[in-house]
Amino acid sequence: MFRPYSLKTFSREESIGYLLKRAGQQLGGTVDRNLAPFDMTHAQLGIFLKLLHGDANTAADLARELMTDTGAMTRMLDRLEEKGFIQRTRSNADRRVVEVALTSKGERLADEMIQVVVNSLNHHLRGFTESEVTQFKDFLRRMIANS
Repeated sequence: MFRPYSLKTFSREESIGYLLKRAGQQLGGTVDRNLAPFDMTHAQLGIFLKLLHGDANTAADLARELMTDTGAMTRMLDRLEEKGFIQRTRSNADRRVVEVALTSKGERLADEMIQVVVNSLNHHLRGFTESEVTQFKDFLRRMIANS
């Protein structure tokens, strides 16, 4: 069985983990710069997209989906609510549950903010062929499946 790393050959700069982290940081920085006119960050946009696509509707669901703790999620939701992108309301079915939803402002700006992500991804993938992007995504999905 092929093992790409060993103690003798390991180098931080050539580690897949390091390269993925650096690429993610670079992409996040680009998205943050381009989202600045919306007063939104890439981390906040992750929440925004989960709500937009109906993947979650409570702080606990969002924290689970985005693999963060509930305290950090509450703070991010506070910021998004202050900016007018989301609203929190008590559930009619269970008063203990607080539901989170996009506001009309959030829904109105969704396409523009998604376009920022599309442009940022395309910028970072310039020079890649269509088949290389498909293969890259396949590789990442395989890594995720191996975890």
